Amino acid sequence: MPGRPQPTSSATVSVDHTIRLQDGRNFAYTDMGARDGYPVFFGHGMPGSRLEGRFFHQRARRHGFRIITPDRPGIGLSDFHRRRSLLDYPVDILHLANALGFKRFSHIGWSSGGSRTLACAFALRRRMDLGVCLSGYTSFDEYHQPQRFVEGTRWPGPRLARLSPALTKAAVGVAAWMFRRSPGLYMREAEQLVSAEDRELLRHFLRGKVFRRDQMVCLASGGTAIATDLLTELESWGFRLADVRIPIMIYQGEQDPFIPVDYACHLASKLPIASLRLLPDAGHLYPLAEHFQDELFSRMWHHLTKTTEM
Repeated sequence: MPGRPQPTSSATVSVDHTIRLQDGRNFAYTDMGARDGYPVFFGHGMPGSRLEGRFFHQRARRHGFRIITPDRPGIGLSDFHRRRSLLDYPVDILHLANALGFKRFSHIGWSSGGSRTLACAFALRRRMDLGVCLSGYTSFDEYHQPQRFVEGTRWPGPRLARLSPALTKAAVGVAAWMFRRSPGLYMREAEQLVSAEDRELLRHFLRGKVFRRDQMVCLASGGTAIATDLLTELESWGFRLADVRIPIMIYQGEQDPFIPVDYACHLASKLPIASLRLLPDAGHLYPLAEHFQDELFSRMWHHLTKTTEM
């Protein structure tokens, strides 16, 4: 594992990149953080895009991590992949890891990216050291509590997805079209839905352009791409949580209006090597906070260093 580099003002990396996958699709990603740092793939939320990697650039560079954030198929600059499952995601990640020369790596997933972390942890366990789920969904094949038609995010929930994928796509298409036409309405809706702590973070990031652009890049991708992405985690994952055999760190805000705390507790109870940290005052946007990123990256370094020395 590479040593931890000291932060320097010149240690910036270029942003947008695209590779051609084996099936001919273009796969776009951002490359942020420490250029020679330990590689970590980041799975964006929904709505979200490769631009989310920018939020982690400064802290990742300080702690010696290189953050690779791909646009998932159909989102942003990545080509659409029509008939895909959740387990197609680690296939794309493996191709990208090989193209970048990464022998070992970890994966962080935020919100909808959490299921992608677990898919990689299952399928790429021979190459992956650690998974981190930040307020992610659980596997609804194994979750036997009442399931929702609509999640707190206002996106369709697992019950609607399994009842009618076609209706799910239609509902997402209407929502994406409406928010794309009225971005101000979308941002106001987001501010009303989030927790008090999230509201402060949201207002801070809305002073810049990246957060708004990240959301709009995704919404501009269209309802079909967004719905297809959502369905991969709302339908069957193709593996059981008990078969994820690498360490998984789970974080969950107890004031999260979008993802129930019970999802995180369910993951922690089913994953063989999992640790759960509940954040009493946090909502859904806590990964944007610098103090959280410092704590997370320090904890990851401790784990990775300890594992390497064993």
